[in-house]
Amino acid sequence: MPVIDVSKFDIERLTGLKYEEAAKLFEYVKCEVEEDSGDRVRLEVTHDRPDHFSAEGLARTLKGIAEAEVGLPRIYVRQSAVELRAEHIEERPYISMTVVRDVELDDEAIRQLIQLQEKLHETYGRSRRKVAIGFYDLSKIKPPIFYKRVSKDVEYVPLGFSRPVPIKEMYEATEQGRKYSELINKENPPALVDSAGQVMVVVPVLGSECCKITPYTKDVLIDVTGIDLRAVHNTMSVLIYALLERSRSKVVEIVAGGNAYIHNYVRHKVDVDEVANLIGVQLDVDKFKRLLQRARMDYSDGEVVAPPYRINLLSWVDAAEDVAVLLGYNQLPREAPRVLSPGRRHRVEVFTEALRRALLSMGFAEVNNYVLTDGGVSEFCKAAVVKNPISELYTAVRCTLIADLVKVAATLKRREVRLFEVGEVVREGKTRRAAAFLISREGATLTDGLSVATTICKIHGLSCRVEPLEAPWGLPNRAAKIHGDVEGVVAEVHPDLLARLGHLMPTVVGEFLVD
Repeated sequence: MPVIDVSKFDIERLTGLKYEEAAKLFEYVKCEVEEDSGDRVRLEVTHDRPDHFSAEGLARTLKGIAEAEVGLPRIYVRQSAVELRAEHIEERPYISMTVVRDVELDDEAIRQLIQLQEKLHETYGRSRRKVAIGFYDLSKIKPPIFYKRVSKDVEYVPLGFSRPVPIKEMYEATEQGRKYSELINKENPPALVDSAGQVMVVVPVLGSECCKITPYTKDVLIDVTGIDLRAVHNTMSVLIYALLERSRSKVVEIVAGGNAYIHNYVRHKVDVDEVANLIGVQLDVDKFKRLLQRARMDYSDGEVVAPPYRINLLSWVDAAEDVAVLLGYNQLPREAPRVLSPGRRHRVEVFTEALRRALLSMGFAEVNNYVLTDGGVSEFCKAAVVKNPISELYTAVRCTLIADLVKVAATLKRREVRLFEVGEVVREGKTRRAAAFLISREGATLTDGLSVATTICKIHGLSCRVEPLEAPWGLPNRAAKIHGDVEGVVAEVHPDLLARLGHLMPTVVGEFLVD
């Protein structure tokens, strides 16, 4: 979970509440105190609310809960006189730019903006691969601004430097250069350059000292670049609303050019009776609207209306969750389950335990992987894709256990590995219980796998028949289908697939559906 560092005084200034009063409301935003060091506090916040990655967003939510400021946050949008002229950059094709006017910054405010920037980079931005962010002092820039490629020999003053250096030297001289320059064409990197020829930033690596924000900055220019337009605009929304908490005028200017940011409220049709039925309480329209306004949303013409920084709001059910949180989970009705018979273990669980014992007795070690995977299982089966993944490592629901078993074997780097796993997979829209085993060593063959499969069948008195099978992920003529009391497959994994999964040892695998 992301951890943010905030000043207690800053929370008081932004919310208008005493810190002790604000802290009592942390449970409503699923926020926990990890460390309290007197003037500052470290808070653990949730991944699905990137607007809470800094004091500004957290304070905005707390003001609503405390009813100090309710409803949609105030914002005035207009067209900017600043112009962006963007070339097409293959590795980062999308760019959006806005200006937030009349901000009041100090050292703590800048610290929070940098924290927000880095937390978004690490999580939603996939370590800058998907999205990268920049803040600039508009008074130090001469428009129009150009998004274009520059030579690696061009000099600029990177953040933290006191003298100009060629971009190619920055790659090696800075931590950011060593870490992020691999994301771009290093010979001709993309950059933002103003009309005076100043390199504002080498995207997405490192900004310039020429136009960094300071406590004297009044107008902040924001740029977001990336490989996903929706992610670029979502990130921009979070940044805009964070800066608006520091703005006197609440004015946002949209910069023309590139993929101009469009401010749209998030709307979802909702039936108040369905919300009441879902959370088990009586709700009228007025009470529902008041609760939504405390959550910094609104209700109009049968729709929930939310600000665009609420990127986690995927349906009316998410709005219902906010309502339930504000009501208080302890206030929701409780109902004892109707027990019609004594509990006992399901036969699938009984068989699963017996299967585990059998495989352990045969020298296999058990592993437990996550139900979510990175989606790299297309050779085995069609996986269900997660619509809004929190990490690129967990983008699909696994449809097989084999791929992750091979990945685990690859990390062990032993001459002989014998692994198994029993767990759920999703196939054709149904959750199934599966068991898989892996043998990896020099000379491992289909015969080794079939020996394990037939032994399991004999131990449990199962009728199992073996037939030849052509598996696209297996070696030709080295795969077999198991059917009868259980369904399954045993095969030698193709070397090309093993290499892609990072494993170079001959490997045979088997998988059964045991439910």
